[in-house]
Amino acid sequence: MVNAFWLDRDLERAARWLVDTHVTSSVFECSMVLATAVQLRGYDGDDLSFTHPDNPLTRWAADSVENWGYLRAYTAAAHEEWRYRWDHTPDETHGSWDQIAALDGAAVRALDWPADRLTDPPQLTGEWRADDYVDAYRFYYANDKRHLFSWKKDRSEPPWVDEYTVAESADGDAE
Repeated sequence: MVNAFWLDRDLERAARWLVDTHVTSSVFECSMVLATAVQLRGYDGDDLSFTHPDNPLTRWAADSVENWGYLRAYTAAAHEEWRYRWDHTPDETHGSWDQIAALDGAAVRALDWPADRLTDPPQLTGEWRADDYVDAYRFYYANDKRHLFSWKKDRSEPPWVDEYTVAESADGDAE
């Protein structure tokens, strides 16, 4: 399943807090979602990826140019983090990001977008739900993604992990 991990509203901070595997997967998966979303809105994209058109993240990104732009900003932040963690030079780009960076911004804005405002992203967080999508993603990360915890360079576990960790009872259920 494709996903974006909304760990903070400050998207650069959210990207810094991504585990190593999610830095790369965020660039790859979210670039595909962005490409699919603009094609769903009518962008001529014969050379663009098209996948997961019914995924809630894709549907959300295709709902408004503001949603699409917010996901693009998240993906750009993850791309910069990808460069940093793996010592890529400023002129090196992830192949998935190339197709998004090359899109005609004016043509994207001119597409037939059903809504005209930014809405909260979907909570693709398994059983973890919260009134605030950032809280839901923090719960999801702290509990379901702990097995992936690994950060390169000077990146480390986010300071909020313990606050969002739910203890398990002896029978394995969250308390």
